[in-house]
Amino acid sequence: METLLPIIDLFKKSFDFYIKKVWTLARIVLFGFLGLLILLPFGLVAFIISYAPFSAGNFSINLILIDILLALIGVFFTIFFGLWTQVATFCAVKENEINFKKALALAWPKMGSFFWISLLTALAIFAGFILLVIPGIIFAVWFCFSIFVFVAEDLRGTAALKKSKQLVRGYFWPVFGRMIVLGIVVSLISWIKFFGPIINIFFTAPFAIVFEYMLFEDLKRVKS
Repeated sequence: METLLPIIDLFKKSFDFYIKKVWTLARIVLFGFLGLLILLPFGLVAFIISYAPFSAGNFSINLILIDILLALIGVFFTIFFGLWTQVATFCAVKENEINFKKALALAWPKMGSFFWISLLTALAIFAGFILLVIPGIIFAVWFCFSIFVFVAEDLRGTAALKKSKQLVRGYFWPVFGRMIVLGIVVSLISWIKFFGPIINIFFTAPFAIVFEYMLFEDLKRVKS
């Protein structure tokens, strides 16, 4: 049976690939914060509308409904830009020659299917953890490439999950081990005071997607 790349080689290959796209990926992550920037004025308006009456003890159902509506609008934009950013990041990793604008353009029509596959994957893993911890871990490893299957091969819904499981079959422990090492690296960086979370958001998180994509491609190589 063909073996996967040693983990050191996989990290090196991922890093070399990542360096070529680091600023494109960082710009995509920054784009995701537009949702938060849109959320701020909605929150400020809601506060201004409700603060004076509430502080005076004048509770109004209409003001409460307006506050709820503004909150929902703000949350929608936050989720929308966050989802768009995720899809664009995967597209930027998958495509060889791509810039910031092209990544966003490619991501736009994929957002619905991306969300659906992500939801199915999350529900499957959640169901596994409800049964017991071990089934949850198994499902997480089986379906960890479902998004890559969708982006790279345009398989949707449960077909993406099945293809991910098929790729992992026979290589569960090598995949599990590599994902654990990646998780340890991310955790160690997150412990860096103040700068750790910033590094994770703008650099480590995109690198993790690159690493997983390289592992996905390596699985396809050994499976072929």
